Amino acid sequence: MLVDSNLPVDRDRLKNRLIRLVKEDEDILGCFFSGSIGTKTEDNYSDIDARIIVKDGINLKRKQVGIIRSIGQYLFIEKLEERSSIIHYDTFIKLDLFIYTVDELEPSIWMKEINIVKDFGLLEELCEKSQRLSYSITQREFDQLLHSYYADYFELYRCWKREEYNYLEHLTLSMKHCLVSMWYVSKGYAPNPEMDWAKYEGRKTKLSHLETNFILSFTPCRVEDLEEFTKKIEILVFEAAEKIATYNRLSFSQETFKKVHRRISFSQEDGDIEIKE
Repeated sequence: MLVDSNLPVDRDRLKNRLIRLVKEDEDILGCFFSGSIGTKTEDNYSDIDARIIVKDGINLKRKQVGIIRSIGQYLFIEKLEERSSIIHYDTFIKLDLFIYTVDELEPSIWMKEINIVKDFGLLEELCEKSQRLSYSITQREFDQLLHSYYADYFELYRCWKREEYNYLEHLTLSMKHCLVSMWYVSKGYAPNPEMDWAKYEGRKTKLSHLETNFILSFTPCRVEDLEEFTKKIEILVFEAAEKIATYNRLSFSQETFKKVHRRISFSQEDGDIEIKE
């Protein structure tokens, strides 16, 4: 049985094996830890986000497999691709591994807080240059967030009418994720990928008390609360979108936003609604 208090020790043991390996491997030019290890905000359940830089001509997938097998007994492999892998070890520790060549490295907001364990003369410099960078959303990214929310809003109506309640739960979760992503952007933080809730909740969240309370008040969102949920999230998404557009000088069509929300109603009293062209 898992003992939660032992997890930091098990994680350090796996991490130290990885450090020894990369320092001894001449094919590996550099290595750093990002994520909670990089920011020194680990808790019992933090995984290991390792980034490795190798010489040109190295078979990247083969190198990953060698590392994975050398540092511990893994239980299963969640993902193994050409340049990245996610491995779950029998100690419950998860390794998130990315592998790069030198020409792929450049300053990035993700390199502002890293823990360098092996450097070839470039990582420290990249980290310093990254300090001057800040996140700024593009028009394309902003449109994608909004349009995902619009699509979920329409699909929510369909599954509500079809009584597809598990799908309904998925869609309300997706809509809340779009809203939280907008809140993060409005605060100057890069949003998570679609449906990735890591650090959006709990002790590491950047949300205010009121924002957190809204999300929790509709977790889960019950069918009988759907009308209230859609009315409130409409207001909150509109406010967040306006703020993002104004601050970042982006285009935001209030007319399209209003048309989307006027198109359908989630009121129980409205019954079957004719959707007009």
